[in-house]
Amino acid sequence: MGKKLRDFRDKTHDVVFEYYDVLDEYEAGTSTRKIKARLKELIEKDPDFLDPYISLYGILLEENKTREAEEILDEAYRRALALITDEKGNWPDSLPWGWLENRHIIRTLVNKAVSLWDQGKTDEALEMFRKLLRTNPSDNAGVRFYILAIRLNMSLEEFEKKFDKGGFYLATEIDGWFEENSKKFPDEFEWWWEELTKYEEDVSPENSDDRK
Repeated sequence: MGKKLRDFRDKTHDVVFEYYDVLDEYEAGTSTRKIKARLKELIEKDPDFLDPYISLYGILLEENKTREAEEILDEAYRRALALITDEKGNWPDSLPWGWLENRHIIRTLVNKAVSLWDQGKTDEALEMFRKLLRTNPSDNAGVRFYILAIRLNMSLEEFEKKFDKGGFYLATEIDGWFEENSKKFPDEFEWWWEELTKYEEDVSPENSDDRK
């Protein structure tokens, strides 16, 4: 028998509903001071639900409190690794985005990798982005774009200047860029293109099981 894959699926965190309420309050214009206090309360209530850390991290960056922001992100990152790794520090074989309860962990890992990239620690950032892509080839977080940008020797600032359209990336633009340039790095992406092809074959009409 082959090695059994370890598929990580986090539990449901009850504080998620309170967290969404805090986000609604933030969007409604509640003061940043109160929102930060609420986020810290949620962290105390459930330290392993990581979205409040990421929101707090973002607010602190906007306030130019970089050191405090990085400390918050590092704590979230430490807890993310503690959740998903085994006793030897190995990542799971699968960390699917499709399992909703995994998303706070994936967001934390992506934010940490992006931070490392921004600091010029590209080897560390690449290692994490690669693990994220391997454990979730559907790549809902778009880490393949970050991997390609780093391989093309782009800084985070250059990448954002090229693709950021006010908080989002235009799919037609960034997808075309990826398709054109990823073929230059078969060592990096050949396996991913093969996975994509297999997925497209699996969901094609010819392979559907329609017994109407």
